[in-house]
Amino acid sequence: MATHFSSEAVAAPSRSYHGLYCAMHEYLDSWDLKLGSRILSADGITKAFIYPHTMYRYYGNAGVMEEIFLPDERNGLVVRVSGPLEGRCAFIPWVDMRFIWRTPRPDYRVFWMKEENTLLVSRVDDPFPEGRPKWIAVTANEPLYFKFDERMERRTYWRDAARNAMAYTFPYSPGQPGFEAADGASTQIVFSFGLGENEKDAMAEARFILNNFDSLKAAKLDRIESLLERADIETSDERINKAYRWARVSMDNLIMNQRGRGIYAGFHWFPNYWGRDTFISLPGACLDTGRFDDAREILLSFMDYQMQDTSSALLGRFPNIVNPDALQYSGVDGTWWLVRAAWKYYNATKDVDFLVRAFPQIELAINGALAKAVDRQGFLTHADHETWMDAGGSSHPYTPRGNRAVEVQALFYNGLIVGAEWAEEIARLDGSMRPQKETSVFTQNDELEKLAERWSKEAAKLKRNFNRYFWDEKGSYLYDHLRADGTPVPEIRPNAILAIWVTDGGLVSKARYKKIVHTALEKLCFSYGVTSLAPSEKGFHPYHLNPHKYFFDEAYHNGDVWEWLTGPMASCLIEAGETETAWELVRPLVTEILDEACVGTLREIRDGAYTPDKDEFGGATSQAWSLAEFIRVFSEEFIHLQGKQGLSRLQTKDDTTDSFDAEALGLRADSTRVPLEWGQTRFLEPMVLPISNWSSERKAVTVRGVVEPEKRNRKKAYELKKFTITK
Repeated sequence: MATHFSSEAVAAPSRSYHGLYCAMHEYLDSWDLKLGSRILSADGITKAFIYPHTMYRYYGNAGVMEEIFLPDERNGLVVRVSGPLEGRCAFIPWVDMRFIWRTPRPDYRVFWMKEENTLLVSRVDDPFPEGRPKWIAVTANEPLYFKFDERMERRTYWRDAARNAMAYTFPYSPGQPGFEAADGASTQIVFSFGLGENEKDAMAEARFILNNFDSLKAAKLDRIESLLERADIETSDERINKAYRWARVSMDNLIMNQRGRGIYAGFHWFPNYWGRDTFISLPGACLDTGRFDDAREILLSFMDYQMQDTSSALLGRFPNIVNPDALQYSGVDGTWWLVRAAWKYYNATKDVDFLVRAFPQIELAINGALAKAVDRQGFLTHADHETWMDAGGSSHPYTPRGNRAVEVQALFYNGLIVGAEWAEEIARLDGSMRPQKETSVFTQNDELEKLAERWSKEAAKLKRNFNRYFWDEKGSYLYDHLRADGTPVPEIRPNAILAIWVTDGGLVSKARYKKIVHTALEKLCFSYGVTSLAPSEKGFHPYHLNPHKYFFDEAYHNGDVWEWLTGPMASCLIEAGETETAWELVRPLVTEILDEACVGTLREIRDGAYTPDKDEFGGATSQAWSLAEFIRVFSEEFIHLQGKQGLSRLQTKDDTTDSFDAEALGLRADSTRVPLEWGQTRFLEPMVLPISNWSSERKAVTVRGVVEPEKRNRKKAYELKKFTITK
């Protein structure tokens, strides 16, 4: 299922992206309540309470409450209305059936099914692809009547109008499904929306959700609680704990089943799978939260879409975008983020079946790149728009970084190292477990060893030339990219941090590593995050939305602060001995989750320049890699378990124990990495452990423990400042 719902908590929709969506198509914009002759619109909401599994909104002047609930694994929505409802009341839906980025004014079909107590609506032109819902059904737990009253409105959404993108749509109301309420009595009525490919399916979905409302809500709450029980961190500060758990819940909201299992890049305009976003996110979203089955399914799903055309310059690439009906391969880095995530998954689970099954795809990715896109220095080449700084696309890249970007070389280097280790790992397996001839030509030990040796030599060559061509001695930093003619571009961007992060410092010397970290700390890090371009650089755009001067795509990677970058930067700071500074960089995200922007989550970006009390709404409101990196830093960096490599026998096959003390396993958290502010910290860490010394069977368990931050020899945090513009 791939259904989501979003709205303002205490106001009418402010975006065309608000409403009920399924597989990148909108179906419902909003609704109004009618009490007698009075219309209650969302502008009359005075307060709201948001929970991980449901939401309540109150119309203060009318004393009416509505609960909005989106069930798991269903294509529909519940709205429960309660309060002093009097006389003839009505629930007025505003339908908007369209592809997410289009604004049509279609004709609709409307059927009132009196015997079924159900209203049915669909578009006359039926533009939906096969397999998508074509009908929306509305029913209730009380008898309804229906009054035809067709209306279509052009609505302008002020947040999108500020972006000059998708500023208006044309919602349609077919009429008023009404009901009789006892005068003055406290009444409640439940409305259910269902989506379906045909009338019967839509009605059945709406009816199922209605009839099982209570059990569906209880099941969703139980599932969320079980996720939180599998992995958790509890500090001495309840706000920190609450923010971490909200991040887990909001991350769960982005793990979907749209075209196979995957991770939405973000809400509102990224309800699809992006390769780089998915695999940057996967460690925090799945591995650090114990969702190992999801991680495997997501990896294998993407691998099915690998470019197999031997005549293509993109041979071996995994797609950068997976839409329900289309694939796009225009990102050079997504493939190597996938390879990195796949190896992390294997090291976390020792899933030998995955190791063998995925090896042909890893082999093709590496050999395809070597054959099609690697230059004489061993660098991986690419177009201007093919890195993560891709705003403007191929037609007008606003941050052109062709043809050799620094983090792309690091990712490719890591891919070569991983590939060599992957081949060596398979060579150690029993022969019957290795890939067969029909899936890989490398089935013998000597063939695998030769392959590993070749890839290792390519990695060594890349490393030598990387340090020769990318190190900027004057700036104590890495060049951002090399142009096609070989000239280096010395822009101060966070991509140098990404380069040392993805290679765990293995691509540069320790001395250079520290210089890179401290240069980035001084020039890119502010008290609210890491900017995409240093303010000292020409072309720095301080505000994401400044339409009188430039289109917002120009600012995306030329000044905007990207919240996911806090994760890599924090990791590098901790590795450089700056734990308290890392925490000072992460801490504002706690405040954002609890008090700012979208409830319980982290956004995509914020302005590069600080403006007090500014409501920033230019980027996506809930972004996967922002959340995932927040989670990862908590569970991998601040709670850094040592001794994992020494784990062996844990239990017998008959033992059902699924929780272990870290101390009993010889594991301990590094107290020098725990922020002082956290105080004594309890943790639950997910892990996959062997059932016995002799068995290849493994089991997912939770490891529990306590750590006290080391208070001696701790460095004072670097003072992170705000970048402000003086007029």
